[in-house]
Amino acid sequence: MTQVLSKATVEDAFCELGEILVRAGKMAEIAIYRGPAILLQFEVTFRTTDVDAHVESGDHGALMQAVKAVAERRGWLRSWLSEAVTTYLGEPGGTTLFGHYPSETRVGLRVYVAKPDYLLAMKLRAMRIASRDESDATLLARASKIATFDAMITLLGRYFPKEPPDRRRAAIIRQFAVTLNAGLSEDAG
Repeated sequence: MTQVLSKATVEDAFCELGEILVRAGKMAEIAIYRGPAILLQFEVTFRTTDVDAHVESGDHGALMQAVKAVAERRGWLRSWLSEAVTTYLGEPGGTTLFGHYPSETRVGLRVYVAKPDYLLAMKLRAMRIASRDESDATLLARASKIATFDAMITLLGRYFPKEPPDRRRAAIIRQFAVTLNAGLSEDAG
């Protein structure tokens, strides 16, 4: 069964993970990326079917056992906390602390989320025009106050210095910047 996760559901699962880890005398830190990071930081209407995470530190085995226990208790797939995003990550430094679970005084799980500018860089690397990628990128660009083609290319260089955009990717980013700025002009007018 595929689960549909809202912000509240994800945070509730984090509390449960944190509680399991506290009871086991363990601690783990994870960083959340892609759609789930947007879901946690912004008022959006979409939901997710999994949480894209990178285990930053702590007891990986204990965390994965807790993830399995949460999945079984809730009737979710074990892959609800997915580490597949790890292969798409760039340079470190793109996260910020989101919360301590189950609470600030009893921490079993510390959760970080990718900052809006880091998420924007990830979107720019993979964006398809006329898709949800574009609407997500618009939200992130506005939150990051990054609106020009040059600023977007600089951002990519900051987080993904070993992967400069090819001509096709640069053309997509240029088109996005034009569309974004046309929308910003309409908002101001």
